[in-house]
Amino acid sequence: MEIEDWASAKTLAPLYRELKDLHLLEHVAELEAFGFTVLPPDAVGPPEQHEAVREALLRVACERKQCSRGELANVFRDGQELMRFMLWDDPLFEKVILAPAAVGLIEYLLGTNCILSLCDGWLKGAGDASTGIHCDWAQFEMPTFPPEPYTANFNYLLSDYSKEDGALGFVPGSHRWRRWPSPEEAEYWNDRCHPVEAPVGSMIIWGDHTWHGSYPRRTDGLRLMMLGTYCRAHMQTQEPFRQTVTQEALDRNPLRFGRLMDVHGAFPFGKSPPRPRSNRAAGEDTPPPRRRSYLSLLDSEPAAGKVRLRTEPDYGVYDAAFAEIIAKKSKGMKIQFPDVYRAKA
Repeated sequence: MEIEDWASAKTLAPLYRELKDLHLLEHVAELEAFGFTVLPPDAVGPPEQHEAVREALLRVACERKQCSRGELANVFRDGQELMRFMLWDDPLFEKVILAPAAVGLIEYLLGTNCILSLCDGWLKGAGDASTGIHCDWAQFEMPTFPPEPYTANFNYLLSDYSKEDGALGFVPGSHRWRRWPSPEEAEYWNDRCHPVEAPVGSMIIWGDHTWHGSYPRRTDGLRLMMLGTYCRAHMQTQEPFRQTVTQEALDRNPLRFGRLMDVHGAFPFGKSPPRPRSNRAAGEDTPPPRRRSYLSLLDSEPAAGKVRLRTEPDYGVYDAAFAEIIAKKSKGMKIQFPDVYRAKA
């Protein structure tokens, strides 16, 4: 059927059309049926991209561990490490978190206004290190889960994955159980989960309901992976992207990047309602794209000033002029955005 911009479907309709154009509907079905899916390397990027990201991850690991490339395998022997907060270590990582196929599937799970929660690297050496069966649901006060995930992620494989290489393993269909595994279930599935066997450049995508773990690496060398986790827009991120993003990073990336950084997020509230952000640097006195507007997965045009760094307000100040404008709007009175920008504290 023809997918129109039905108001009831909100931004899902344009997202669905782009997922269809990208030949990703089978992956949507796999997420729905089994709780995870694997993108082939050519859906993620060209071979030179995979090699460049791999080299960047190894460079960062050497810098943080203060060792040579040849020493890394011994550094991680019988161990593994999730290297936190890597986004700003190489501009190449900024492109990875914008990968259209990955972001499109994650937006299908979380909504098109989701934001980036973490961007990490993961290195595992040969030995007994593994990850037990678990799910990524972190609302610990909720022992049963809602139908929709709150977070989702991609694992970008930067080495070949097989069971012997220490691959991730999944319990297919476990996302439908909507609960954590018990200790007994986790032990049962540890060596019975389905290992993902995929080449360098693949991406595994799943939501936070799906049970998974990893096998120990029984081959020499390192298992390499880059991880991006996204969350719904109302949530606290695991890493401080809004607080650390630079104007240069916003300028060189498309509009979607600013949304992932949560630059225009309304929270937290102060005594006054949140203000729209001006596009004055772009030569226009109009607001930036609303959080509920759809931004194409395929847009790669640099924002170049259309997204500005967040200016933190004085949360203790009550802005009477701005509050009056908001009150007029609530009564159905038409207001112009320049009026909003000119409101004085």
